[in-house]
Amino acid sequence: MILATLDLLRGAGLAGAAINPIVEASGAPKGSVYHFFPAGKHQLVTAALKEAERAVGEGFRDIFGQSAPLSQKVRTLFSATGTRIEASEFTKGCPVAAVTLDIDEESEELRTVCRGVFVTWCEIIAAGLDEVPAAHRRGVAQLILAALEGALILARAEATKDPLLQTGALLANTLVSAFARKGDGTGRPSRAGERGDRRRSRS
Repeated sequence: MILATLDLLRGAGLAGAAINPIVEASGAPKGSVYHFFPAGKHQLVTAALKEAERAVGEGFRDIFGQSAPLSQKVRTLFSATGTRIEASEFTKGCPVAAVTLDIDEESEELRTVCRGVFVTWCEIIAAGLDEVPAAHRRGVAQLILAALEGALILARAEATKDPLLQTGALLANTLVSAFARKGDGTGRPSRAGERGDRRRSRS
């Protein structure tokens, strides 16, 4: 039931995840929805968003936990996301973003849930930004996540993963330029740069 809700949220947002479509998609008896989620739709949506927090967060952790250059991590994230949205024929995006865009007075309590998911994802990404100074990791993680969400919208609008691939490549190069010390293009300092640093420290 939670997975069916999550799938509906990816495709149609909060408005599309009504009880009847959830029951139909999950194959569960309608009474079971109110048995397990007595508060109704918003309680079920909250559970689905928490599942997205866990599942997508694991994906972020797998990518940013690698022993790889920052640029490679960013390109991998955007490429993998492009592959997934292409597999859905560009009909399914981020469920948390979709719910956030649908929040109104009747669903205001979901804003806190969505905000919490985005915070968790930013923390996971930030933990893998070893090449970025600690003081900047949270901001860079937010930039990566914001760029990813925006590129997902463009990919759905254009029915191509090109916006994700292009944004990922540009962001990777921009971050290398911002945080590498005349590096080798990987985000790590080059040996020549390291030697120069040592000479300056001795002078």
